[in-house]
Amino acid sequence: MFKNAKRTLISIAVIIVMVISILPKANVTAASSDYSHLIGNSDVKKPSEGGKLQVLDKNGIKTLCSADGNPIQLRGMSTHGLQWFPEVVNNNGFSALANDWGANVIRLAMYIGEDGYATNPSVKQKVINGIDYAIANDLYVIVDWHMINPGNPTASIYSGAQSFFNEISDLYPNNKNIIYELCNEPNGENGGISNDAAGWSQVKAYASPIVQLLRKKGNENLIIVGSPFWSQRPDLAADNPIADKNTMYSVHFYSGTNPVSNVDTDRNNAMSNVRYALNHGVGVFATEWGTSLATGTTGPYLAKADAWLDFLNANNISWCNFSLCNKDEVASALKSTTSYDPGSDKVWSESELTTSGQYVRARINGSYYATPEDPKPIKPQPPLDFSSGFWDFNDGTTQGFGINGDSPITSILVQNVNNALELRGLNTYGSNDLSEGNFWANARLSADVWGQSINIFGLTKLTMDVISPSPTNVSIAAIPQSNTHGWANPARAVHISTYNFTAQPDGTYKATITISVDDSPNFKTIAADSNDSIVRNMILFIGASSDNISLDNIKFTK
Repeated sequence: MFKNAKRTLISIAVIIVMVISILPKANVTAASSDYSHLIGNSDVKKPSEGGKLQVLDKNGIKTLCSADGNPIQLRGMSTHGLQWFPEVVNNNGFSALANDWGANVIRLAMYIGEDGYATNPSVKQKVINGIDYAIANDLYVIVDWHMINPGNPTASIYSGAQSFFNEISDLYPNNKNIIYELCNEPNGENGGISNDAAGWSQVKAYASPIVQLLRKKGNENLIIVGSPFWSQRPDLAADNPIADKNTMYSVHFYSGTNPVSNVDTDRNNAMSNVRYALNHGVGVFATEWGTSLATGTTGPYLAKADAWLDFLNANNISWCNFSLCNKDEVASALKSTTSYDPGSDKVWSESELTTSGQYVRARINGSYYATPEDPKPIKPQPPLDFSSGFWDFNDGTTQGFGINGDSPITSILVQNVNNALELRGLNTYGSNDLSEGNFWANARLSADVWGQSINIFGLTKLTMDVISPSPTNVSIAAIPQSNTHGWANPARAVHISTYNFTAQPDGTYKATITISVDDSPNFKTIAADSNDSIVRNMILFIGASSDNISLDNIKFTK
């Protein structure tokens, strides 16, 4: 994207008109805490779990679903042009994206013009290598026929499309990881197509034979087709869709250029066009979006990106950020000095990421990240999946937990043992009151130096595993804390008994304790406060009839 000066002028003109038409809009510039769909990624499943993708009707909306028929969302990155930045295709980089970032999709942008495939067919091998690395790292992979200039997909420079897709489908027949994107951004440049139904008809006439080619060969893969005006008109496809049940239509946007919309009637607004498409029976996939202007410059516009991502996540629309690149521009995720190969640890450090890269990494894995209104953004955290926990102690530390300064008992030992929080000396030093109300007599832990956060808005349970050398009795009370909700006494301690424990293969015993919002008034208050639902500390009152227990997988759930 953002390769043509005329396109830039068009984008600027359109944005001026659209901004004037919608201002003021509070949700355009609001902070991330105003949105309920930015934190968490429970529907972001890898191919090993999601399997073959399919488009199904869910509550009247065409929705991307996994092989088992449940909604799935793809979140990941798009490369820049592989003819310019071929080094991005490497195993360590794809592993970083899959594991550290928590992504489940990579888009391989194979430009056709602009010194791409049409004049340099060797770039196809980078696509093949990228597919192999994606499969090896459990990623879905979008094979992107990246047409942009000229803007008509039937132009002679694009004549190799059917041959290319035929070859890739021969190499990877009906492979569950692969998604085919048939035309990146149809547009009006250099004899391109019109921004109307006639223009869409030209795109449909180009794409339909390729869809048929793939289907006749037995490929059931998801197919994505672009739309006029640089893929901002999926509404046109909704009025005249391709006859294929597993085809979706792309939308492209840049948060500095494309404003949000709460209606489906504004044909000059990309989000409005997405709403129209969903309301009229087709599925949409945001195969390219950026945090800058459409030129790749200026910004990043993170608060506006929050508004877009909240909309996409709320509607289960999958997305890829543009771009996984170290080009010196705002939209790039990597700094210009950053290597595409992150090395043997397979992690790009925070200092190697641009502001856009730090932001997008957090939004992919569903963790909290401050928008520009906060001058000290919170460091992006590892993937936060409410079904897999938060304090997991897998980094070998106590993750901030220690004896609270006001604890009546200070002699117990708190340490990480076997990736769990081990507490030694509980009974010896008198931290053994098992009653509901006298938890004040027990040792008090807190995660004051944790330095991280989790959004618990709408959640109702706090659970944790209790591990012991033998079955025992344990009582725990809890006070989650946020910036403005620092303290409210627990209503009671929750008790588990010896019969709750089950033997584990390693010879230990484990039980799970569940604390509800009714057990912890501060928990209830924070979880109901849309303006301050971010937990930044946890206080635990621990009583046990045995000396040594361990805690693990301390997590909030619904």
